[in-house]
Amino acid sequence: MVFFLGLVCIIGGVIMVLPLFMEKHPGVKVLDEKLAPYKIIIGLAILVIGAITFIVPFHGGEKPLIPFLGDLIPSVFAMLTGLFISVDFLETLKGIKGPFMEKLKSGLSKYQFPLGFGSIFFGLLHWFIFKVLFF
Repeated sequence: MVFFLGLVCIIGGVIMVLPLFMEKHPGVKVLDEKLAPYKIIIGLAILVIGAITFIVPFHGGEKPLIPFLGDLIPSVFAMLTGLFISVDFLETLKGIKGPFMEKLKSGLSKYQFPLGFGSIFFGLLHWFIFKVLFF
C-alpha cells in the first residue's frame, strides 16, 4: 500500500495544482483537457484508496503502530484530494446534495493549492520514508 498511497497523493496533488500553472505553461492546459474525462474516476479511486488506508487496521510486525499512524496524514490528504476532484460527481448523487456539500465544496476550493502541494509533499515523503510516524 505504500506505493499506491504515495502515488495517489502525488497524482491528486498534481491535479489540484494544475490551474495554478495553466496561464504560464500552455502544455499544462493541454494535459488538463486530456485528463478532464477521467477526473471523476481518478478522484473516486484516490478517495477509495485514501479511505482504505485510513481504515484498514495493521496487525503484526515489530512496530505495529508505524504503518497505521504513518499512513494517517497521507491518507487524509488522499481523501481530501479525492473529494476535491470528484465533488461535482458526488453532488449529483441522490441524497448528498445540500448545505453540507456546499460548505465542503467551498472549503476545499478555498484551500485547493495548499492541499495540493501538501498532498504532493506527503506523497513523496511517504514513498521515501514510509517507516516514520506522521501525526
